[in-house]
Amino acid sequence: MVADPLTILFGSQARVKLLRFFLFNPSKEFTFDDISRRAKLVRRTARTEMNSLERAGVIKKKQIIITEEETGKKRKAQGYGLNKNFPELQALQTFLFETAPINGKTVMKHLRKAGVLDFVAVAGIFVREFDQRLDLLLTMKKIPNNKIETAIRSLEAELGVELRYSTMTSEDLLYRVGMYDKLTRDVFDYPHQILCDRIGVADELPRR
Repeated sequence: MVADPLTILFGSQARVKLLRFFLFNPSKEFTFDDISRRAKLVRRTARTEMNSLERAGVIKKKQIIITEEETGKKRKAQGYGLNKNFPELQALQTFLFETAPINGKTVMKHLRKAGVLDFVAVAGIFVREFDQRLDLLLTMKKIPNNKIETAIRSLEAELGVELRYSTMTSEDLLYRVGMYDKLTRDVFDYPHQILCDRIGVADELPRR
């Protein structure tokens, strides 16, 4: 007797994180190492939960081509991706997105670990606009790249989705806003939400 797929799906928090990861990255395939790293799961847990998702029919294996970071050489590898023929796919995507902690409070909790933030705006997935260029724009007086990278990866792991983001100095953002360049237009001309503004960016926007 085959177990009910939905009974298999919601067995643990780790499984839900993996579900969100695959459902919010529906057109991509990832290696096992990449998945466990991005979802911040230990390998044993990731393997157990991915086996469950594969048995449920939510994900499937696929040979993919990856590029080695050190050498630049391409090679075949075992990849995993969303099974777009899963019968309850749309309902599952809607449910898991609506229950994901995709909100300003969660964003700021993670980003503050990088230091003092001068400006943070969210767009894209945070406002249900999936085709926007950016999901997140943030500035600081000086950019601690390693700390920001760590904070973003931690946020991605909680949300279960890879974020499109841009960082710059606060001075650079104010200059770009004044010049009305493409990157700022891609955020501010479309639905967005400003979570933090210590440098008066919002005051500059109506002057256009």
